[in-house]
Amino acid sequence: MKRMQLLFFVLVFLISACAAPQARPAQSTPADSAASKEARTVLAYLAALSNDTKPGVIVGQNTGHGSQILDESGTIGYAALVGALQQQTGELPGMIGLDYEQERIYSADELLAANQIIIQYWKKGGLVTINWSPLNPWLNDEMDITNHPGSWTDTRNMNSNLKNVDLRQLIDPKSSIYPVWRRKLDRVAAALLNLQKAGVVVLWRPMQEMNGNWFWWGNASYANDPGPYVALWADMFYYFKDVKGLHNLLWVYSPNAGPANILEQTSIKPVGWSYPGDGLVDIVAGTAYNDALDIKDYETYRAFGKPLGMAEFGPTISGQTSLTGTFKTTLYAARLQKDYPAIAYWVSWHNWNASQSLEEHQAIVSNQDAQTLMQNPAVLTLKRIERFTAPVSKQSHGADAP
Repeated sequence: MKRMQLLFFVLVFLISACAAPQARPAQSTPADSAASKEARTVLAYLAALSNDTKPGVIVGQNTGHGSQILDESGTIGYAALVGALQQQTGELPGMIGLDYEQERIYSADELLAANQIIIQYWKKGGLVTINWSPLNPWLNDEMDITNHPGSWTDTRNMNSNLKNVDLRQLIDPKSSIYPVWRRKLDRVAAALLNLQKAGVVVLWRPMQEMNGNWFWWGNASYANDPGPYVALWADMFYYFKDVKGLHNLLWVYSPNAGPANILEQTSIKPVGWSYPGDGLVDIVAGTAYNDALDIKDYETYRAFGKPLGMAEFGPTISGQTSLTGTFKTTLYAARLQKDYPAIAYWVSWHNWNASQSLEEHQAIVSNQDAQTLMQNPAVLTLKRIERFTAPVSKQSHGADAP
């Protein structure tokens, strides 16, 4: 009997060992064979951070959506989230982020205006990540953005928003929705081309959290088949690369944290479920919101063999610390240094109104111990990152914000 039990436990161990994801070194060969020299350099640097051949982790701060980055009052935008952080701590984050959509559809001119902040930050020596949460093209054809800009609810799986969604139609030239989707791609491609002309490398993070069911492009729209999402990603990749001539992009695959329990399996798939493939991805950067800053999919991320980031990382949404701004930001450095050293960067999200009377305090500047965090030599602020093989001049790191 004891022998049978022993054999059983050995068998369980072997099965578990075989099933466990195996970490791979982060590769620095870009998915785009024609990627710019600057894009290759940035990717190599991120790979070195993930492989722990260079010390530290890059601190990032998102600044809102579209033209919100230009807001000079309120609780969102560059001034409130990055400029104020510099005033409080004497440091700028090594990376800033912006979503090109989400709240509404931003016009080409609005995106070009937002780009000016991004270009100036890049010239200072900072890195840039741009997210794209597109509004449902079946709900808005972009023929009249001025009068019909849409709203954030048009990104969500709610009410009847999924009634007509079929991701396969977006890349079918015979489909009536095909030109609408191309119109959306052309608008953001023009903004990305503007950044390319300015020499800016973009960590491009489109249609994130696809393994969840809350966005129209998420798993609710393609049930048990990730193929349509993967095909949509591939179509965008080749359209931007081959047709639009964009070679300044590093493609970021950004799933939500996988299911935490059996109940979540109905709404959230594992993090690799919609992975487009090594040849179409440069960076893997998941999202996680919890007060302990746990990254439960960390070993799975390492198995992709890509540079790693946390594209959205912060305290529990609508939790006590987030609602009161009492999250101790020094935990970022503590957890990432000790438990997750392969993470090359993280991005703290911006604040937003959880309700009329409550605000989510996700930004670094809106929580506790920001100065201690930003003074930590292992936290790579704008002053500390190594973006190019040749050091960025001291003049480019001036104290003034863009």
